[in-house]
Amino acid sequence: MSEPELERIAQTLKEIPFPSRFAVEVNADCNLNCTMCHHDQMVRPKGRMPLPLWKKLADEIAEVSPRTQCWFSFCGEPLLETELLLEMLAYGNSVGLKSMNVNTNGMLLTNETADALLNAHLDRIVIGLDGFSKEAYESIRVGGDRDVVYGYVEYLVAQQQKMTGTRPEVNVQFIEMDENEGELEVFVDYWLAKGATVKARNKLSWGGRFGTPMDVSIEDRIPCPWAMTMMHVFWDGRVPRCPGDTEGDEGVGNAWDESLSALWNELGAYRGLHMRREFEKLPDRCQECKDWMTGAADRIRVGTPQTSDGV
Repeated sequence: MSEPELERIAQTLKEIPFPSRFAVEVNADCNLNCTMCHHDQMVRPKGRMPLPLWKKLADEIAEVSPRTQCWFSFCGEPLLETELLLEMLAYGNSVGLKSMNVNTNGMLLTNETADALLNAHLDRIVIGLDGFSKEAYESIRVGGDRDVVYGYVEYLVAQQQKMTGTRPEVNVQFIEMDENEGELEVFVDYWLAKGATVKARNKLSWGGRFGTPMDVSIEDRIPCPWAMTMMHVFWDGRVPRCPGDTEGDEGVGNAWDESLSALWNELGAYRGLHMRREFEKLPDRCQECKDWMTGAADRIRVGTPQTSDGV
């Protein structure tokens, strides 16, 4: 990612009255132990979001900003709680949420679950695969089975292709890592031929845990797109500073007790430091994190121009 490209992203960032993207932690457990994830080192308690808490959140989002993208994912695999997830989606649709999206590792995406998600008023289903060969996939997605998950996703895409009218977009995600180097092209060709959209992203530092080939000087640092646009809520209602604050050490409150609007305003202290480019005043982990320089993800579709997503 070049400095001019990053600066173009920076020019799109501004203070907004409510998050444009909202991540909901359906649960904080997972069935895999992926190499880039902190999950096996998580200290905070694991649990599932109570439906009444989600209803409180959904009611406010529907009233204040119904087009906010709601993402049902954060530090856990949402399909471990499929029934709860489907209840959450049904309620979100009933109150008028306009953009509901699921991010999953796909290992629990059975045919029955795929059919249910395709009819759950979703805007997008993203499956994190990150590898084409069995060796690359299983070295990243530890505990996963490449052939099983590919079969599940192929069924999902085939059923989506048969749908008429409004249907969710199916994205297969590929984030560059050392283990999958050289596989993006074959990954894109394979999934475009099946009818899926490929979501491709430059190598992340995963909150500073890993190195990245991108090297932008501190003088050319830009405000973090994640910090400026996204809000996260843990399963128990706590609100962390950003996706890098996985334990909630720098959070601002609890959504059981305060409105999302109030909590977003409290997070504004961090956003202000970003917008004023006072990066040296940000928490220590922000000094190590390089995810702000990753740039937008590219969505690659058959027969249409490649598009970018801010985060």
